[in-house]
Amino acid sequence: MPDRATAASPRAGAGAIVALTVASATMFAVPYSTQAILPVIGTDLRVGPAVTGLTITVVVVGIAIGAWITGPLSDRIGRRRVMVGSCALLALPTALIAAESGVVTLLILRGVQGLLLPGLLTVATAYIYEAFPRARVPTVVGIYTSALVLGGFIGRTVPALIVADVGWRTSLALLAVPLLVSAGLIRLLLPVSPPPPKARSPLRAIRAHVRNGPLLLNAFAAGCTFFAFVGLFSIVAYRLESSVFGLTPVQVGAVYIVWLVGALAPFAVRLAGRRGPRMVLPVFPLIGIAGLAAASLPFLPVAVIGLAVLAGGLFAMVGVAQLLVPQLTVRDRGSAMSLHLTIYYLLGSLGPFVLGAAWDLSGWAGAVLLALAALLIAFALTLALRRTAAVTEPAGSDAAPVLS
Repeated sequence: MPDRATAASPRAGAGAIVALTVASATMFAVPYSTQAILPVIGTDLRVGPAVTGLTITVVVVGIAIGAWITGPLSDRIGRRRVMVGSCALLALPTALIAAESGVVTLLILRGVQGLLLPGLLTVATAYIYEAFPRARVPTVVGIYTSALVLGGFIGRTVPALIVADVGWRTSLALLAVPLLVSAGLIRLLLPVSPPPPKARSPLRAIRAHVRNGPLLLNAFAAGCTFFAFVGLFSIVAYRLESSVFGLTPVQVGAVYIVWLVGALAPFAVRLAGRRGPRMVLPVFPLIGIAGLAAASLPFLPVAVIGLAVLAGGLFAMVGVAQLLVPQLTVRDRGSAMSLHLTIYYLLGSLGPFVLGAAWDLSGWAGAVLLALAALLIAFALTLALRRTAAVTEPAGSDAAPVLS
């Protein structure tokens, strides 16, 4: 049965924000935890960049698939139950990586992680729109985006910093501990959100969403940006360890501190709340292009600054694009978010493999050209989105915002 809630149920407050922040950071450390140590994994398993890039790809594909499982499931049994269960279950494949014996087993476990991650990455956004007053939604979405930034930073830096001491398997498996802690925090601190209104059948909702031009433009623009970003950050370790810079794995892990610039994303989300997401979205692919240009120069300080700019543009894009989704449809917003994340993560899943293959064929220059093309496409899509008409909300919707 769904979680029960009445009109008298308390609205989510500071405790809920703490639980969501910790859980989001912990879970988002998982997808890219192999990224900074891909060369170490490749050397140990005797595979190249394209194959090690699949450790990112299978997770992202799993997220895209899992979004269609956990989203509808949360409509039936409640958002909090799905988030608690996903955090707890995710600890199992994470811990089993310690006993992994080959690349196939590693890819299977990473795929299972991807299937479980949308239990928070998709459902948390729905929870925010259901449990918080509309006036606070941009702020909470911004905090949530910052938590994802922190999680990405933890996932990229901590394994790299300890890999020399404990090995890559243990460095990845240790993430199981904070996942269990997060499950407990969600169970204790998150109030039950009000139940969403009855939605259309999944097939009818999907048919409506795929005919929604602005919704698709938003998703593909975010996905193209994500393709460039995750692909570049998956191969940049090879560039940083090459003769161009000659960094060690630990030093490469330290470079990923640039992810913390994404903590500025809440300011972009709040600006979008005032000016309108459509108006500010075109800026972020341009920021990514500027960062890409700087990151391509053979001077380490400038390259690091470029990576920081690239990260800032991506996370601002993520937060603003997600803020826009509920404004692009008045019904079935849960499935709308599932469609958005499916497109976003499927395009992103191609980045590590495609840019990894480009690195094998033509080095950094080939990968950069592909990333640049993706960012230019994203910019064109945001301009097209900017010219589309706004969706009119039904009367009274401001009083009780929902995402599904």
